[in-house]
Amino acid sequence: MFRHQVRRGLVVVATTVTATATALALAPASAADSAEDSTTAPPAPAVESRDGSTDADALVSTPAAKPAKRVRLRVGTRDVRIVHTNRVWATRVLREAGVQVRDADLVRVHRNGTVVRERDKRRVRDGDTIRVVRVSTRTRVRQHRIAPGTVRVKTAQLRPGVRKVARPGRPGVRRVKVTVKMHNATVVQKKRTGKVVRRPKPRRVLVGTAARSVPGADRLNWRALAHCESSGNPRAVNPAGYHGLYQFDLSTWRSVGGRGVPSRVAPAEQTYRAKLLYKQRGRQPWPHCGRYL
Repeated sequence: MFRHQVRRGLVVVATTVTATATALALAPASAADSAEDSTTAPPAPAVESRDGSTDADALVSTPAAKPAKRVRLRVGTRDVRIVHTNRVWATRVLREAGVQVRDADLVRVHRNGTVVRERDKRRVRDGDTIRVVRVSTRTRVRQHRIAPGTVRVKTAQLRPGVRKVARPGRPGVRRVKVTVKMHNATVVQKKRTGKVVRRPKPRRVLVGTAARSVPGADRLNWRALAHCESSGNPRAVNPAGYHGLYQFDLSTWRSVGGRGVPSRVAPAEQTYRAKLLYKQRGRQPWPHCGRYL
């Protein structure tokens, strides 16, 4: 009986220990649960977007963009328009505004009423004016007539006052090229160049004049002397160096005041010089033909 009571006591003790252990095991779990419920839930993991950025990147603050500059544009003869831009150079501003700039055009930056010349200061600032000057060139070619002119030759073979056209003239041609340079349809430069493509030939007119008188020699037969000396050819030239109607050598020709070459002057001039020579030396200069005078 005693053994039976001891065994019952051991069972009761074991049951008590088991219940106590169970209570102790359950107590921390409840406290932990209550503590976990009282704390804030951990943040959800960041979700990555298609471009590689995350939600955390969106939370980072970006610096504020610079305010756009207010720039005036004047293209050619068009009205001024205002654009807002952050571009630095004038060509970029024009491209952004849809303005087409040709190779010959001029782009100028105006600041405070003056043109900016130095390159390091051409950066566009707020309030600047960008002006595009349209440059164009126009060329015209025309041909002009050149008057031939007239050469008058006096001759004693015609009656005084009578004129005869010995050779008709021919007009010349001059080609003129005019190049006009314009800025915004305003002429700023005009260049004119000319070139003669055909030279004119003057008209040769013979004018009858009275033969110059040399007392003592006018009544002689000078036509017969000329026929004997040169067959009446005023352009005749002898291989020995004699020229013209009366076959002057150059020294004798100059001794009576002649100029140039005898065979190249008018027949009346040759006759006049021959009369002067006769007054000085008689028939001696023409030993073979002088008898015809």
